Amino acid sequence: MTTLHVTLLGGLREIAAVPLPAAEAAHGTRPLRRFALELHVPHERQQALEDELRAAARPDGTYLHGTDAMWRVVEGWSVVANGLRAGIHRYRVEIEEVEEAARADPRAVGEDASADAVKLPAGESADVMQLKLAVLVLPVSDVDRAKSFYEAVGFRLDADHAIDSSYRVVHMTPPGSACSILFGTGVTTAVPGSVRGLHLVVSDIERACRELDARGVVTGGIFHDTSGVFHRSTDEKRVAGLDPQRRDYHSYAEFSDPDGNVWVLQEVPARG
Repeated sequence: MTTLHVTLLGGLREIAAVPLPAAEAAHGTRPLRRFALELHVPHERQQALEDELRAAARPDGTYLHGTDAMWRVVEGWSVVANGLRAGIHRYRVEIEEVEEAARADPRAVGEDASADAVKLPAGESADVMQLKLAVLVLPVSDVDRAKSFYEAVGFRLDADHAIDSSYRVVHMTPPGSACSILFGTGVTTAVPGSVRGLHLVVSDIERACRELDARGVVTGGIFHDTSGVFHRSTDEKRVAGLDPQRRDYHSYAEFSDPDGNVWVLQEVPARG
């Protein structure tokens, strides 16, 4: 028995999981992890859970988002109604690691993997508590407008759950990112549009700007900063165009969501 952290029903949840025989990766990297999960949900959340599981079972589906991998539902699910308590539905679900995510992040390994397979940064001990950034909360004034915008940018919709008119949670993930965004109604007291400097790393900033432009997202042009370290928060030292030497971390572009929350594209070919 182990514990997985998986986003379901609008939040990152700790779920007890039983390891299953791993599936071979088609491209020969390492076996793809498989687990059996047991989920308990009240009757009023049953349909929402089934919708998420059904989406995660499709070949091109909205996979379940974990802290170190993406997961697809591979064997459907079985339901036992009125399991632990009256009105509670118990699901048994089998999931498998998504191969593309496994190849993109070689650190996504199971608890029983060899210690040699995990390369920690120099000077970092395996005993040190791991703190993985998972979610950034954005303040927005119009939830549907923000959702449509981020879908246009290319973010994946992971969850959209409204409890009532005062509380709604939308969870979305940038393509290729281990960190997600969350916005909605009743999730933050910050002023809409007050977030600045969220960075998205891309391998080719010119291509990224062209693709965003084709999606109707205005980036405002590529720039670099002559300070030589990081771009400033103002236009001081900012020069239009790519970094002359095309160095990693030195070419940028910006775009804003409808509320004015500002994102920065940063070119890092090795990481994009």
